[in-house]
Amino acid sequence: MLEKIMNKIAEPLTKVAAFLQTNRYTSAIINGLTVTIPVTIVGALATLITAAPNPDAVTKPGNIFYGILSAWFNAAKGGLGTAAAFLNNVSLNMVSVFALLAITYNLARSFKHNVVLDMITSFMCFVCVACSFDGGLSTGFLGGRGLFCAFLVACLSTTITELFNKAGFKIKLPEQVPPNVSAPFEALIPMFVNVCLFYAINAAFVALNGNNLATNILNLMKPLISTTDTLGAALVYGLLLNGLWIVGVHGGNVCNSVMSAFFLMNLTANAEAAAAGQPLPHILATNWNTIGLNLGGSGCGCALALSMLIVAKSAHLRTMVKVGGPAVIFNITEPLVFGTPIVLNPYLVVPFVCVPLLNTVILFLLMQANVLGRIRINAPWVLPGPIFWFLSTLDFKMVIAWFVLLAIDTVIYIPFMKMYDNSLLAQEKEG
Repeated sequence: MLEKIMNKIAEPLTKVAAFLQTNRYTSAIINGLTVTIPVTIVGALATLITAAPNPDAVTKPGNIFYGILSAWFNAAKGGLGTAAAFLNNVSLNMVSVFALLAITYNLARSFKHNVVLDMITSFMCFVCVACSFDGGLSTGFLGGRGLFCAFLVACLSTTITELFNKAGFKIKLPEQVPPNVSAPFEALIPMFVNVCLFYAINAAFVALNGNNLATNILNLMKPLISTTDTLGAALVYGLLLNGLWIVGVHGGNVCNSVMSAFFLMNLTANAEAAAAGQPLPHILATNWNTIGLNLGGSGCGCALALSMLIVAKSAHLRTMVKVGGPAVIFNITEPLVFGTPIVLNPYLVVPFVCVPLLNTVILFLLMQANVLGRIRINAPWVLPGPIFWFLSTLDFKMVIAWFVLLAIDTVIYIPFMKMYDNSLLAQEKEG
């Protein structure tokens, strides 16, 4: 009975996941945002240097931590800090440009265009609608604030080029002309039309309300952006992220394909605020799934593995914790999820879905009250949990929070794991 219900739930969700992965445009956006991960990590390293805490506000002189923090603080105020600020400007503060180029690249490849020329075209169009040249080039929308504008420009400009190519509206040179010479001429008409069209659209918006296209898109998205940074949104995100695993759908692939743009925008806003010495405006940001939900990966993999280690007597679970347990230290739970298995498992569905939601409520409220630090750095997610949480927030209290939540999560998991282990023991005796 349970399996039939789960299959009915899984069928439409699987179709949604397949659409997001196979649709030309959503796939290009998802893959394009994935390409920006190294860029955000480079920016995170720069933020880590510039966000040095004042040692006098953290500890007292005369101990080793004060000496380390003093060296860090002085370096951040000197030449190293200047270099790090520059590094941040060419990474996080240009993330929309990198996303634009990556999305255009993926979309142009799917259309079998000349990808370089399409990337040049989309960049020219983006500058038309996101920048001004009054007193120098404005860069306000080159960072996270311009992401949604970058999505639109990349998809629309590449599609317009495809329409022109299909209609044959391009300069055709004799076949004897080498491709590297003919390709720029063939792209000339679509490029010219694209740039003129986006310039005209932007001019119309400026004449209408005094704001460029990028500003209008951001204003249009602000209510949605605000909604995605609430406790309700965090709970829905967590429910879907882990709940989809129960019916065999990779929750991370589905949910993050939708939320990653919002998280990245919030991360860049937090990084900019941290660099300016201002309070961080957002709670939900990049890597929230590993910080605000899951300790050790999906379903709180560390608690899953630890409860298994404590109570397991069945050969199956004892084998699984040996094989998949070490991976959760690095926030990788696939071996445990598929090996336990979690899919269609009536014994573990409650803790696998609900324990992360409990973590979300606790962490969100503590961050909202400024008891715990918020995410400001895109640290590599494969770092062990306590280190990852500290580097992401630069808050030592997050290390304590990680261990406290692990203890709570494990206690909740234990009775459910015991029931599942007993059922496996009975099956092994019968077998």
